[in-house]
Amino acid sequence: MLVGAAAAAAASGVEPAAGRLAALIGVSALPPLQAATDQRAQAGVDALMAELLGRDGSWLVPLPQDPGRFQPWGGRWSELLGAWRQPTVLLIEDHQADGGLPSASTALLQCCNVPLLGLIQWGGSFDPEARRRDGLPWLGCLAQGTGTDADQVLALSLKQRWDRIAAEAK
Repeated sequence: MLVGAAAAAAASGVEPAAGRLAALIGVSALPPLQAATDQRAQAGVDALMAELLGRDGSWLVPLPQDPGRFQPWGGRWSELLGAWRQPTVLLIEDHQADGGLPSASTALLQCCNVPLLGLIQWGGSFDPEARRRDGLPWLGCLAQGTGTDADQVLALSLKQRWDRIAAEAK
């Protein structure tokens, strides 16, 4: 499972959020994925994805970059995540939740055939009614700071969505 930042502005929050989310759901947190620096690195990116998929157990890897940004190796993370069928969670900062970014990022990942587990709001006050109205697969809110009841709701939502995607893959 990967936590993908929906925008470059969210990159600073991805690593701490990934650590919190990994602890919450009881999986290992791995170091963040980094973009390769040149076109020859495509083989390295493919090797990295293969190595991740070959790991035992459950894990979470933060992707502190815009998944739609064109990379020096000649592709986008969204395309790579879709090609490798890597379940992904999008982290959306609270101030971005009411804008167009959640819809655009969701559409991008769906277009690239990424198994999208859902969107998680990072911080702020979560408005479940507004999130239902926008029709996106929101999982809940991950509070910044100490754990809250919202964290438990998020963990349950994520587990239910993971179970549904795993069943569909069989």
